Amino acid sequence: QKKETPDPTTPGPSFEDPSIHEDYKNFERDPFFAFIPQLGRWGGGIFCNELTLVGNGIASAPSFTTKFLQGTYTFYKANPNVLFREILSGFTVAIMQVPESIAFSFVAGVPPLSGLQATWWMAFITGIFGGKPGMISGAAGALAVVVTRLTASDGELKYLSVEERLNVLYMTMFVCGIFQIGFAMFRLAKLVRLIPETGMIGFMNGLAIIIFMAQLPAFQYCTAEPLFVDCTVEERQWLTFAGQPLELSLVLVHVVICMAIMKFWPKMPKIGKWIPASLVALLVGTLIEWTLFRQAIGQGTRVVEQTAPIAGDPPKFDWPSIPNDSKTIGTMLSFAIQLAAIGAVESVLTLQACNEITDTVPKISDSNQECFAQGLANLVCGLFRAMGGDAMIGQSTINIMNGARHRVSSTMSGVFMLLFTLILSPFINLLPIATLTGVLFIVVLSTFQWKTFIILRYGRLSDSAAIVLVTVVAVFTNLAIAIAAGIILSALVHAWDSGAHVETDVITKDMIVNGKRVNDVKYVHVRGSIFFSSTRKFVNMFTIADDPTTVILDFKDALIIDHSAVAAIQGLSHRYALAGKRIIILNIQQKCIGRMQRTHGDKDKLHTQMSHQVADLESQGREGEEREELVSGSGTAFEPKDLQNLKMLEVDVDGLDVELSKLAATNSADVQEVDSQHRA
Repeated sequence: QKKETPDPTTPGPSFEDPSIHEDYKNFERDPFFAFIPQLGRWGGGIFCNELTLVGNGIASAPSFTTKFLQGTYTFYKANPNVLFREILSGFTVAIMQVPESIAFSFVAGVPPLSGLQATWWMAFITGIFGGKPGMISGAAGALAVVVTRLTASDGELKYLSVEERLNVLYMTMFVCGIFQIGFAMFRLAKLVRLIPETGMIGFMNGLAIIIFMAQLPAFQYCTAEPLFVDCTVEERQWLTFAGQPLELSLVLVHVVICMAIMKFWPKMPKIGKWIPASLVALLVGTLIEWTLFRQAIGQGTRVVEQTAPIAGDPPKFDWPSIPNDSKTIGTMLSFAIQLAAIGAVESVLTLQACNEITDTVPKISDSNQECFAQGLANLVCGLFRAMGGDAMIGQSTINIMNGARHRVSSTMSGVFMLLFTLILSPFINLLPIATLTGVLFIVVLSTFQWKTFIILRYGRLSDSAAIVLVTVVAVFTNLAIAIAAGIILSALVHAWDSGAHVETDVITKDMIVNGKRVNDVKYVHVRGSIFFSSTRKFVNMFTIADDPTTVILDFKDALIIDHSAVAAIQGLSHRYALAGKRIIILNIQQKCIGRMQRTHGDKDKLHTQMSHQVADLESQGREGEEREELVSGSGTAFEPKDLQNLKMLEVDVDGLDVELSKLAATNSADVQEVDSQHRA
């Protein structure tokens, strides 16, 4: 039988019913500009809360400091071996940071002293206030590769002199610190939960590759300048077996011996746990360099003194003065935001990596505390002509691998760095660069996520693509952009997958609508999340011309996520209305009701669609049969006065006692403890 399609130009029948209830009618939208005072109250509340916390912290600082120092003294007095390990590990990490800080200083285009002082400030301040005891901060490569665009003669500030570019850099680090403190105040560290596990794996792999690439200059030489760091990239040449066979062989011997010590020294009984393997490797490498290689063989390898000798002055306060033109200020603010984001992301992810190594349960408060400490340290660096920095995954790994778990190690690494810069520079100048390279090669091997290859071979294609994408982008740009790329890719994949999981159960039956029986009702039970990725599939499930006059959409097991879903439902309603048919909406989730009422184009129609009383005809029949069963033989309804009078709750007391007696008689199990059987 051919169905007649109504003329869309003629108005459809009215479905208004006085029995519709008024649950949704009193909803009122906020005024259009109401969000402005709401944002003001939100920001003001956070600011006042932070001021209250700061005030309470200042008020309780004396008593807290006293209790903390007393507790610290008591703990380390009872555990002197822990204190010794912490100080020794901090000393080792400080030694390791010296060549790294110098190398990253030249990458950033700043004097070596700027990088060394940045490491001292970062390590000391974050060691005290940071969110993860034992985590090390300093002048890092992730920021250095961005900073160089400010200081380079052909960079963003090429129209300024060298001194002016350095002043802009220091002011940039000052503003960067303010931004990072703001991140902590607004609790933005919780956004780290958006980073997928594949992003974390790519982050670790990218860091490992960056650290590895930073060690390659150990296999280079330069004769054009007295110091290696003064040589340009074009002037540096690779050591080869054809040209410098002996020197290259000695460098490789240094690396292999150092890596062997790092691998097997911790397995030594007793002493392997007391003395860090990296410190032993540095001492052995220095001894071999200055006794066997230089004295016996007559050939040495490059040391710190030949690379970039250390001799510095104490930090001095200096407010950076920058040009007042809008271009310079705009560039400064742009780079401050970039550096703040990169430093915060790398520091929080390094904190998570340290938590994984130590099997510590991560806390969002720790991440916010770390953001605050990083911001405070960068702010101070900008005032003392230091290049700033962030968390250092390599040194943090060494510190934790040495057994450090407290703030003494990270704080003392900063103190030792200052001492090295001022007093102990002759000792540091004797260290072979190849030995330092061997230590960091072990760090590379422990940082790289070797399970990557298992995921690439057997995992899902999208996960493999995310890992490769984050790793490659981290190496060629910076870690913040890499993490953002990983989040975007994972979000797109999730949106695509979720959009395919919208399903419906459709049945046509007679139902009770607003107390009246309606025949041939199309009942659609929707399951899944409806948002921009799934709206097309959702809409294509309906054939308006073939559907009956009444269609019920039950969203009991569905979520309406965004305005695309609201627009899809509104469009369906409009097309059904043009066809002379109606849509009834049931069981909208409470958190979705406000979203629909705020953005739906026709508020009255939505109210009508959501306010119908609908019941299943079969359930109505079952309820009537149950009521008939409750009627007694005399024709009067049985009305229980007490719960005990209900038939379902009646209990045969005598029968219950008999059953309990039978159970007691059959309970012949013999239960004994295992120890008692052994004793018997």
